[in-house]
Amino acid sequence: MRDWGIEQKWMSILLPLLLLYNDPFFPLSFLVNSWFPGMLDDLFQSLFLCALLLFWLCVYHGIRVQGERKCLTFYLPKFFIVGLLWLASVTLGIWQT
Repeated sequence: MRDWGIEQKWMSILLPLLLLYNDPFFPLSFLVNSWFPGMLDDLFQSLFLCALLLFWLCVYHGIRVQGERKCLTFYLPKFFIVGLLWLASVTLGIWQT
């Protein structure tokens, strides 16, 4: 893992999130008459889409900045912006469910 590029590191995060995006708990909605399966679906979908947005932000900014990527200056603003979008999408998705 030490020799992986930025794309390979992100793929190790995005591929498990892609499995969750596909709604693995869909059969649970037939077994349980509750809001919980719908909430999980909204949570996983927004988590994957925001992680994908964060990936593209980091990759395109990483192409421009070839130096060292420090957590505070490189990742923190992106996490803040995408975190606000994630919070808004989860709130609206759960409220709609």
